[in-house]
Amino acid sequence: MRTKTLALSTMLGMLGTASLVAQTNVYSINAVGYINLTLSPGFNMIACQLQTGSNTVGGLFNDASGIYDGCQVYKYNPATTNYAVDLGDSQGSSYANGWDGNGVITMNPGEAIWFKNAASSNLVVTFVGTVPQGTNNVTIHNGFNMISSPVPFSGDIVTNMGLTNYYPTADGTEVYVFNNPAPGHPTGAYTVSLVDLAGGSSGYHSQWDGPDPTANVGQGFWWKSTAPITWSQVFSINP
Repeated sequence: MRTKTLALSTMLGMLGTASLVAQTNVYSINAVGYINLTLSPGFNMIACQLQTGSNTVGGLFNDASGIYDGCQVYKYNPATTNYAVDLGDSQGSSYANGWDGNGVITMNPGEAIWFKNAASSNLVVTFVGTVPQGTNNVTIHNGFNMISSPVPFSGDIVTNMGLTNYYPTADGTEVYVFNNPAPGHPTGAYTVSLVDLAGGSSGYHSQWDGPDPTANVGQGFWWKSTAPITWSQVFSINP
């Protein structure tokens, strides 16, 4: 495992559940929850792993009151290797949600963005919505992908989150998890994990040059893939 310095932040979340009875002997259960994010000054790689309705920056970070003035969001497009960018600007923007680009950048479950907090202190936000159920797919392109777990899980990306189909054609796969700023690392740092089939020990969970990568609820990460794959995560609370 290696550590590279850059810029960062995280999040944490807790979930509640609610039941909805449709009719006699026919029912569905939706997991309704919330994710609390603490956005440190500077860059934060974040995700919204709930279905909130629009799942857009303008809906999740409404800047009509100027809370996010000067803040910026960046969403990476692996197909073009470019970023879509938007700026919080309640005074200069003509849009009701206070973003110069109308806040249309999406934060769907499985996606991640950079959020640059322009304030000198932490910003605390709460996302409220339903937990995605069924089979949730995340498309991972060859090269760099800014992604997150499509369901609000935390822990080992391989064991807890089920991203296992990178193996066995994965030599050189890299994962960069951006960690919160800390004393000695005021701008944050990456924890980097590398698949090294030649140097690793036997068994695919031991192929990482270092421990399996881990992430928290509401946290995005970079996955540098050696081939296109689909990350399928199945979750259901229905009986």
